[in-house]
Amino acid sequence: MSASGGVLLALVAGILNGSFATPTKYASRWRWENVWALWAVVAFFVVPWTIAFMTVPHLGAVYAAAQTATLLKVIGFGAAYGIAAVCFGLGVDAIGIALNFAIALGLSTVVGSLVPLVSIHPEEILAAKGLAVEAGIAIVLLGIIVCAIAGKAKERELAASVRSQEAVTRNPARFKTGLIFAIIAGVGSPFLNFGLAFGGPLLSRAADEGASTASQPNVIWPLMLTATLVPYLAYCAYLWRKNGSFRLFTLPGTASYWMLGALMGVLWMSSIAIYGTASASMAEMGPVLGWPLFMSAIIITSNVWGFATGEWRGVRQGTISIVSGGMVLLIFGFCILAWSSRVA
Repeated sequence: MSASGGVLLALVAGILNGSFATPTKYASRWRWENVWALWAVVAFFVVPWTIAFMTVPHLGAVYAAAQTATLLKVIGFGAAYGIAAVCFGLGVDAIGIALNFAIALGLSTVVGSLVPLVSIHPEEILAAKGLAVEAGIAIVLLGIIVCAIAGKAKERELAASVRSQEAVTRNPARFKTGLIFAIIAGVGSPFLNFGLAFGGPLLSRAADEGASTASQPNVIWPLMLTATLVPYLAYCAYLWRKNGSFRLFTLPGTASYWMLGALMGVLWMSSIAIYGTASASMAEMGPVLGWPLFMSAIIITSNVWGFATGEWRGVRQGTISIVSGGMVLLIFGFCILAWSSRVA
């Protein structure tokens, strides 16, 4: 597959990932820890192992032949990503969606792209391709910041968010703790990309066993995401005990919620699998180019869903113009990154 095909796949992956959380709007009688625990089991365990067994020949032999250090590295990245996912949720609760979004997604975009560039391809930093990637990342980051500014303005304008914003302002310790959570989430989120970037020996083993280029990244996800599931479910279990919410799984009239949670997991993991294929199609620069493409497509899609489901209803036109400008920047950054994939 060509680099252009990889760009298209990154766009598709971002659209799926930006859409996966929408079903939560229709599971209102469950608490956060119910919906997201079901999502996590499907997304982090059921689907990745199913995809791997279906697409990677002799999966057990691939793992058996791999060096222990490689396996531990991938598992470690997965566990770190799980901690980051929990911290993201805690950051939203402490400092609000907009500010947490700006810090976490901004750091994720920059760290997730630049670390592989600097550590794996330092020769490209000042080359034409590297400079084009860096310009695209900078524009995507600016678009994220502008969208976050609009999101913060929206929170101030909507009456339902006023009290929570005032509470954050009155509690400096809570605000500082929220900032720490957001930073941890932003730095830790790219571990998903690092597992792919530094899991090369596993990809090679999968290729030796007959896996296609498009399927080779599927050998990474089961190990890494099973490790992700452990801290995530531990936090959900803490909330079940604290809130007495485990009983909600059997609440009458909520049978459809199980289907919604499963759908979320399928959408999310499908996006990750497609992102892996997109990254593989871009050869060595895949983790560097693919991650910001993926991130920008996610943000654009999630904002579109926000408009479609009425999240921006009642917000002033000036704020709408700001978020629209941020989306334009994200699209422009996406185009720059797509163009950089063709730079010699």
